Amino acid sequence: MPIRDSMRHNAVRHKNGHAGFTLIELVVVVGLIAVVLAILTAVMRAASNSFQLRRSATVVTSELRRAQSSAVAENIPYAVEFILSSPYGINEWKQPTPGGGWVAVPRPVTGSENWPSQVSITSVPGAANCSGISGSGSNWCVTFQPLGFADQGGSVLLQNKSGTTASINLNAATGRVSITP
Repeated sequence: MPIRDSMRHNAVRHKNGHAGFTLIELVVVVGLIAVVLAILTAVMRAASNSFQLRRSATVVTSELRRAQSSAVAENIPYAVEFILSSPYGINEWKQPTPGGGWVAVPRPVTGSENWPSQVSITSVPGAANCSGISGSGSNWCVTFQPLGFADQGGSVLLQNKSGTTASINLNAATGRVSITP
């Protein structure tokens, strides 16, 4: 038997001479497609949640580092506020005159309007303490002094809807910020 004969499609032939697939074959193919799509959807959702968590952790880390370097460069205190209720987010503040009021620092990637809805701030190292900075006594703030150290340190824990967490660690004495996945 030549090779081309063995590769021919062996479709079912009906009495009238037309070839086609049986209903069972069509149902099996549609079922396989549905299973593959269901698996693909679950994988994409998990990947999206994981990406949003990594993005949020990176934004928090960068804003903490930015506030620290701005405090040193401008020789004034800077604070980062963590919004602890939904919608979550972070804001940045500066104190241009010693003992004066705090002024919001506009940033395009901060604030609750830019925070991914799949990520929550589940834990901060201390009690809510932003009443003197932002006026919100229910949020947590960390303040960087002009020498670069923070008024308090510890870990901020972020969690996505899948339950995966990321920890942002802040050393108060040095102002060093790191992410622990």
